[in-house]
Order: sequence, then structure tokens, then C-alpha cells
Amino acid sequence: MAERTLLKNARVLACSGDPHERPAAADVLIEDDRIAAVAPGGLDPDPASARIVDLHGATVLPGLGDAHVHISWPLDFVFDHAGIAATPPAEHMLDVAAVMRTFLESGYTTVIGAGVTQPHDDLLARDAIDRGLIPGPRIVPSGPMVAEVGGLGADGELMEVAGTAAELRDIVARQCDTGVRALKLFISGDGVVPEYPSEDVYMNDEMLAAAVAEADRHGAFITVHARGSASVAMAARTGVRIVHHACFLDDDAVKALEARRGDVWVCPGLHYLYAMVNGHAEPWGMTPERIEASGYPRELRSQIEGMAMLRDAGIAILSGGDFGHQWTRHGTYAAELRRDTSSWRA
Repeated sequence: MAERTLLKNARVLACSGDPHERPAAADVLIEDDRIAAVAPGGLDPDPASARIVDLHGATVLPGLGDAHVHISWPLDFVFDHAGIAATPPAEHMLDVAAVMRTFLESGYTTVIGAGVTQPHDDLLARDAIDRGLIPGPRIVPSGPMVAEVGGLGADGELMEVAGTAAELRDIVARQCDTGVRALKLFISGDGVVPEYPSEDVYMNDEMLAAAVAEADRHGAFITVHARGSASVAMAARTGVRIVHHACFLDDDAVKALEARRGDVWVCPGLHYLYAMVNGHAEPWGMTPERIEASGYPRELRSQIEGMAMLRDAGIAILSGGDFGHQWTRHGTYAAELRRDTSSWRA
């Protein structure tokens, strides 16, 4: 017999995509791990046949998803990536388990990896969750991020490094063979590291196309760190599935994305920029001078304008917040959803 749970006196938000949708009073019947009924008029089952939970008007909505997740970053993470990489693996996996539980308890039931600090973090966490050993969301696992020779991350301490299309194809194949399904490449700089400006472009069409083809062969897909317009356009025309950041957009980049509409998603990470520009990171050394030198205030203004361009072009936008720093703490993931550009003052 199926285990039944009835959620009484709920306000149900179906997240149908209708911008005018509002929560509606209803009861929700769950059988085993599936929703069996949503009853606006309420349900009155035999109390012996179902566990009844009175929500007293609390809102019920589908599980949330985050498409830009670094589960390697522990709850007390600041900006010490090398320190995390050097943490003993057993100790580190306890931190990873705590992050996974935090995502689930925050209402997130699916996450897409965007790069790990220790090579098998996503894979080990996914397997432990699937076995019921730890609580956590469904994970689309990533592996170590990938940089180009001479680009951001090319020191090889935290990322794998490729110099040619053939080398990049080999890295993709090797990661996919371990079970990785979302491979993240760095194809632009990041102004927070001044010697690698956000408008820099790394890799080329041949390299990206080779990576996309190899990932497709394994049932995986490519995501990219791409802040500047030229890197975004390159990602779109070569078959990349998820474009992270896309802070600077021009007509060429938007047209390239529009040509792949329905097969490419932009994941801006709005809250991260907002928090940095508005001083949330200052207690951890991100001084106003450093933020100004990074160009982030200009990036935030540009990203606000770019979001309107994406909406007008019908480009699908994913929520994903790059959370885990102390100024974007684990457990505050819904802040990404609150960043309504119409109310911003950049």
C-alpha cells in the first residue's frame, strides 16, 4: 500500500510560467514520492489512510533548481580555493555533505555543478545521495573546471588546462568517463582578478566545438564562464548549453543566442555582482577600491541592461547564484530570485 501524506490548508504556487499566477488555496495529496492530487476544494480522507499535515496557510511550490553550484565550497568558505583543495578528503566530504543538506533544506531539489575543487566532489555526493546515505538534491555532476593555456586558471593548481582542440577533447572524454555530465570551461576573464579582465576571450571556435561534440558523444554538455560579449557569442555559435554570467552583451552576442533559442540557456548569477558592488564582501577584504578596480560596478549596470535584451529576444534564463562565499552564504540561495532588475539602483 502506498504511503500517503495530505498537506492541508496550503497555498499552492504551481510555477506555471504565467506571470500573473498567484498562490491558491488547496490541499495536496502525496502518495509515496509523487503528488497524486492538488484539490482546490480540499480533501477529507480517512485519517487512518493518510498522515495529515496542517500547513496553516504556508505556501507549497515545486522544488527549486540552481544551475551554478559549487558544492566544494564549505559553509564557512571565504575565497581560499587552494586551501579547500588541500583539505584532507575525508574532512572535506563532511563539508560537502553539509552543503548538500543546506540546499535541500532550502527547497532546492536539483543542482547543476559548475566546477569542483576536489576532482570527485560532485560524483561522490551524487552517489551518496542516491544511496540514501546523506540528504541532498539531485545533482548533475561537474568535474574540475578547464582553462586554456595562458588564460585565467591556467596555473593548473585548481583547473585542468588545454592548449589545443585535441587536448580539450581528451579532458572532456576523461571527465565524462568518470560520470561527469556538466563540464565547465573558462572562456573569459574575470575583473576581480585584474590581470584577466572580463572582456578577455580564451579558447576558440575549434576548441569549443570539439568539446561540445565530445560531450554530446557521452550524453553530457558544456557550460562556460563567459562574462564578455565576444565570449558569449562564441559559446552560442559553437553549441555550448549554459552560458554563465554574460555580463556584457552586444547585438552580435544576442543574435548568436537567439539563433540557438530553445537550446541554450543564460545563467547570470545576478546576486553575486549585486552583493559585491553593494559592499557585502567588504568585511572579507573586498574593499570599495578593489571592487572599483574590478570593473564590477560597470558589469552590474551592463548586466541589468543585458537582462532586458535577453527577455526581449526570448532567450531562456536559468537561476543560478554561484553561492558559497560569506557575502553570498549557503542557505541564502533565494536571494538570486529576488533580484528584480526593475527595482535595482546600480
